[in-house]
Amino acid sequence: MKAALIVKPKGELKETVENAVKILESKGITPLLEKETVERLILNRESCSISDMRSMADAVIVLGGDGTLLYASRMFRFLNVPVIGFNLGRLGFIMEHNIEDFEKVINDFINKKLIIKKRMKVDGIILENGENVFEEEALNEIVINKGAPSRMIELSIFINNSFVTRYRADGAIISTPTGSTGYTISAGGPIVHPDLDSIILSPICPHALNIRPIVLPKTSTIDIRIETSNVECYATYDGQIVRPFNSGSILKVQRSSADLNLAISENRNYYSILRDKLGWGGIPC
Repeated sequence: MKAALIVKPKGELKETVENAVKILESKGITPLLEKETVERLILNRESCSISDMRSMADAVIVLGGDGTLLYASRMFRFLNVPVIGFNLGRLGFIMEHNIEDFEKVINDFINKKLIIKKRMKVDGIILENGENVFEEEALNEIVINKGAPSRMIELSIFINNSFVTRYRADGAIISTPTGSTGYTISAGGPIVHPDLDSIILSPICPHALNIRPIVLPKTSTIDIRIETSNVECYATYDGQIVRPFNSGSILKVQRSSADLNLAISENRNYYSILRDKLGWGGIPC
């Protein structure tokens, strides 16, 4: 068995990575490391390109925070293999396992004791004059926001080719259930259980009391058109990929054809994660 080992791009992680490599090799798993990781941490190991990893990996193991997992999700978008995340970041809400439990989790994976949960993703296509000029996917969310700090933008919203509304705001967030506990919840959106397949559309600071987030079926296609001219706008995918998005352009968002296969523990409790990591449902002192 071969496993792509994707490592957080910052921090002194040489000892952590070397320990993980030794454990994997002792279990008969060949770790595949990115060239950047090998060079940055000065590891005495061979490296692989992402394309080689895609062709060889039977699993993806991620060491880092949520951002590292989002990166791995994008790099291996069409690779239908388990993804096992170990938290090295601060919150690590979607990183299912603690790095201290690395060997135990790997043993559970080998012994088929981990559960594979499908996490839906969304595709965001930017259209200019009807032409597809950019396409990328997101596990958490796609955000439309403005560059100019003092001006709102006007957005027209269409769902399944039907006009829904037009409003002025700082932007809009289109998220998955996985992303509902990220930027969406900060914008007043709902927490949506990740086992549900749906798309959440949330305005960012709308200049209207009657504009509220809405949860849509997974089959929905959402078109958002920028109506405001002379304001720089951007479409941001999972906080990592940024693309200019200007007046008259359309962002078309729909469910991705590929899901993320997230490997989690049998005794995982989503509500305890909400409580422990987000403080949800806490009783005031």
